[in-house]
Amino acid sequence: MRKIVLAAISNILMVILPLLGNPALILHPKILLIIAGSIAIWLTQPPVSLKETSDQQNSDRFSVILILAMSLVSVVVPVVHWAYFLPEKDGYGWVFFMGAGMIVTGIVFRAMAVRYLGKYFTATVQIRDDHSLITTGPYSIVRHPSYTGAFLAIVAGGVVLGSLAGFIISCMAMMIAYYVRIGIEEKELTDRFGNEYLQYKQRTKMIVPYVW
Repeated sequence: MRKIVLAAISNILMVILPLLGNPALILHPKILLIIAGSIAIWLTQPPVSLKETSDQQNSDRFSVILILAMSLVSVVVPVVHWAYFLPEKDGYGWVFFMGAGMIVTGIVFRAMAVRYLGKYFTATVQIRDDHSLITTGPYSIVRHPSYTGAFLAIVAGGVVLGSLAGFIISCMAMMIAYYVRIGIEEKELTDRFGNEYLQYKQRTKMIVPYVW
């Protein structure tokens, strides 16, 4: 139930409220696709809570708040740009289908990452006493596949809506959020696993395979 509530709140903030100036667009197929993608992301991951955020502030350093804030920016900007500044609303060319493919691919890849990490996947940065280093499945491709998937799905909104400015701002916002988060997370993992994690870092990239 908490996941559904969080999905509803996020979509109200990110999509519904920005479109109140042009409410007819709320049920536009492109917007419905973005809403569906957002719901899928929320439903395929553990829910975040204020208590967990507070309890894990020493290890997480409120990076989960940064990610949520940057995600908000990354969706709102292309939606607003499309709704109020772009004359074309109904184009369904190859750019749209590429964006739709990015959303689906990102969600599936993130869901795989969550599944492989199992009980060790948490919304905030935290290392359990029985924590194991997972390096199989999507974690053999990149060190943070859940962020890869989320990044792909989130920035795809600008592609779906044909908003180049929105896409660029979304990329910048999410790169900042994940750069900070990964720095915090990898310090904790290095402290916990030492040389084992350092060797893992040497053979895998952070988010983009063979690149970064």
